[in-house]
Amino acid sequence: MKILLVEDHLALAEMSCRLLEDVHDHQVEHAATGARALELFPDFDPELVLVDINLPDMDGYDLARRIRQLPGAERTLLVALTGFGNIIDDTSAQAAGFDAHFRKPMNFDLLPSLRRRA
Repeated sequence: MKILLVEDHLALAEMSCRLLEDVHDHQVEHAATGARALELFPDFDPELVLVDINLPDMDGYDLARRIRQLPGAERTLLVALTGFGNIIDDTSAQAAGFDAHFRKPMNFDLLPSLRRRA
């Protein structure tokens, strides 16, 4: 699977990329900001985008809304990630275009079971 990981915490991003590539055999691109994710999205054409909710330049909800406006994004799974103990508001996540949300660290074994919301 082609995965775009949007995470500003460098150590967590490096560890996640390594797990996704080496253990789970996915092709991964990393963006530390929402702006960089928007730059990478068209050429990389990911099947899945994992989005940290708290990014330095925009929140993950705004990024999800922007991604959903891009050509081809209708077939992309968007998953919100948060490092905070509080649960992401499901209504806000759905309204922004997310298909699912998880607390970090995410169990990457769950990826095959994720499906795009209708």
